[in-house]
Amino acid sequence: MAKRSEILHRWNFPHWQRHGVTLVARENARACIERILETGCSFYGYDSFIVSGDTIQPVMDFSPDWSRGPVPSLGELLTQFNSHPGTITHYEFVFEDPT
Repeated sequence: MAKRSEILHRWNFPHWQRHGVTLVARENARACIERILETGCSFYGYDSFIVSGDTIQPVMDFSPDWSRGPVPSLGELLTQFNSHPGTITHYEFVFEDPT
């Protein structure tokens, strides 16, 4: 099974690795979620981060886990993202490619 970073690379999707975390910038979050859902990936949740210089700080209050429950609809996901504080700069999406 491909790692998330490999999948994002294959998709030509902008991302970067920092301290073992595969990060997608906030401005690319919507497009990434849409791609994950469109391709039929198993989507387990995401982690939110504040990136400043060489430092990444997780924000656990905005890091849902759907590994044991249904994934919200795209509309619900976008509402979640729009409600996040502006200090959140990046996300790590937790998903698996169906292939």
